Amino acid sequence: MKKATLLLLMWVVFPLSAAQPPESLLPLNTIAVVSVPDMNTARTLFKANSFIQMWNDPSMEAFANRFQKAFRKNVMKRIRDEAPVQPDELWKLAQGQMTVALTRKPGRPDPGLIVLMDSGKHAEEMERGLQLLRETLVDNQVDHERLRVEASDFLHVPHPRRPQRGLYIGHTNSLFIMTSTRDLAEQVVQLHKKKPKVKSLKDNPGFAVRQKAQLGDAWAYAWLDFSLVMEVVIDEIDKRRDPDAEPNPLVPQPERILEALGLLGLNGVSVSASSENDGSLLEINLDVPKAQRRGLFEMLTTPAKNAGPLPFVAADVSSFGRWRQSGGHLWKTLIDTANEITPAAAGAMAFFQASVQAKNPDFNLKAQLIDTMADDFIVIEQPPRGQDLQSIMSPPRLYLMKSDKPKVTLGAMKDLVSMVVDSPPDEEEIEGRTVYSYQFGNFNNDAEMAVHAVAVGEYVLLSQDMKAVKDYLNGPKKDAKPLSKLPGLEHAAAKVGGFDGGAFGFENSRVMVGAIFSVLKENPSLLSEALGDLPEGIDPETGLPVGGGRLNEWFDFKLLPEFKKISKYLHYTVMGATTSDSGIRFRLFMPTPPKLR
Repeated sequence: MKKATLLLLMWVVFPLSAAQPPESLLPLNTIAVVSVPDMNTARTLFKANSFIQMWNDPSMEAFANRFQKAFRKNVMKRIRDEAPVQPDELWKLAQGQMTVALTRKPGRPDPGLIVLMDSGKHAEEMERGLQLLRETLVDNQVDHERLRVEASDFLHVPHPRRPQRGLYIGHTNSLFIMTSTRDLAEQVVQLHKKKPKVKSLKDNPGFAVRQKAQLGDAWAYAWLDFSLVMEVVIDEIDKRRDPDAEPNPLVPQPERILEALGLLGLNGVSVSASSENDGSLLEINLDVPKAQRRGLFEMLTTPAKNAGPLPFVAADVSSFGRWRQSGGHLWKTLIDTANEITPAAAGAMAFFQASVQAKNPDFNLKAQLIDTMADDFIVIEQPPRGQDLQSIMSPPRLYLMKSDKPKVTLGAMKDLVSMVVDSPPDEEEIEGRTVYSYQFGNFNNDAEMAVHAVAVGEYVLLSQDMKAVKDYLNGPKKDAKPLSKLPGLEHAAAKVGGFDGGAFGFENSRVMVGAIFSVLKENPSLLSEALGDLPEGIDPETGLPVGGGRLNEWFDFKLLPEFKKISKYLHYTVMGATTSDSGIRFRLFMPTPPKLR
C-alpha cells in the first residue's frame, strides 16, 4: 500500500516527461524543417477556423456532401485500395508533432531526409502498424533488413542503386522515425534519449533567434537555412564550370547573378502560423541584415512611413494596397542590379531611350519619369460588376502612383506607350481633367483591352475600367464610409506592424466571396464550360492526366445556399511589412468574424 502511494505521489509531483520539441530531436546540420509541433492542437484550431465552420454550416450540407462523396469515390477509395496503411488510421496516430526535415553533410550533394511523428498514447497502434509494414514487405518480396539502431528496432529498405541509403524506418517509445541514412537514424534516437554531447537544431544560432522571436508560439512553422542552400548551389556551379572555357564579360555569370540579386546576403527564411484570441496570424521573415541587403531585398525594404488607407478609399472596396517606396530608389536599384549582372544592360537602356527619342526628341526617361516619381504606390480593387467568370477574374482596379510632377510623369508614360501603340489615345474631359485612353487590340475574341490614364492631384491614375476612373474623379458618394474608419481595422493593423510600416494591404473576403456566390448560383455551369472536365487520374507511364471526370460530379453550384446564410463566417484580412536592421518581416492577420467571437 505504501509502495502504491509512493508511486502515485511520484506520478503527480514528477509527471511523465513532456514530448520533446522538433528542435531537440533534429541534428545540428538540419538546413530545413517543416513542423506541426502538436497535431491535436492543430486539429482543434483547424475545426475552429471560420472557413471550416462555414463548410460545416447546415446550409452548406447539400453542397458539401456532394463534394465529399466525389472525394471519397475518386481519391480516398483509390488510396485505401492501394496503400498498405490507411490514411485515416495514420491521421489518428499523429498525436504530437509531425515534422519533415532536410540535413546537409559536407561532400554530399543530396540532402538527408528525416520524418518524425509522435503517436503519444497510440504507441502500441503505431508498433502494430510497423509490424504490418514488415509483413507487407515480406509478402511482396521487397528487399529489406531488420536492424537495431541505438537499441531501437528499425527496418532498412535499401535504394535500388545506392544500398547504403534508402529508408530507415523505426521508433523509440512513441516517436516514429524515418530517415534516408542510418547515421541520421542514430542521431535522432540519441537526441530522443538525451545522450550527452549530441548537439541538436536548438544549438544552431540562426534557428535559436527565430525560435525565440517567431516560431515558439506557432502551431505550424517552416524554417530554411538559406545560406547553406547557397553554398550547395555555388559548389554545383563550380563543379559544372568548364575550366578551359574563355569567360565572356557580356554573358551573365551565375555567381554574379546571385550576388547582384542579393541572394548571397539572405541567411534564412522562416514562416509561422499562430492563433490568437481575436484571430490568426501568418508571418514570413527574411533574415537579411541591413549590411548585406542588395538587389531584390533592397527593393523590398520599406521605409517607416504611413501606408494606411487615404480618406477617399471607401470601406466597400474588395481590396486595398499601399507601398511607400521611392520610385527613384526602385529604379536606381534595378539599374544597378542589371548593370552588375551584365555590362550590356547599360547599352540596352541607351538603345531603348534612343528608340523613344526617335519619335519624341524631347523625351528623357530619367528627368521626365524616374526623377518625378515620388514614394507612394496604391492599388484599389472594386467588387466585380458582371455575372461572368471574366468579371470575377478581372474586377475594376485603380492604380495610383504619386508624382512630384504628375503631368510630366504622365507625358513620359504616353511616350513609352507610343512605342507599342501607333494610334494616338482617345481624349475625354471629366471634371476638368483629361483622360487618355489606349486600345491594345483584340484578345481571345473578347472586347479590346483598354487602358485609361489621367493626372489627378498628386497622382497619376491608371485603370482598365473607365467607369471606375469616372467614379474616382467624381469623388466619393455622400454616404460612403471611409475604409480608415472600418471597425477594428486599426487594431488589426497593429497585428501586422501598424500603418506606419511602409506597406499595408486590406482584403474584404465577404465582398469577394459574396460576388462569387452570386455569379455561381446564377450560372451553375460557368466553371464546367470554362474549364472542361477534370482528369480522372494520371497515366503511370506518361505522367499525363487521363480520363475525364465530370466537374459537376464534384460541384453542384445550384446547391449553394443564399450568401446571407453563411456571410457571418467571412470578414477581412490585413497585411503589413516592416523592415529592421536584422531583416524584413511580412505579416498577414485574419481577425475572427465578429459574430463568431
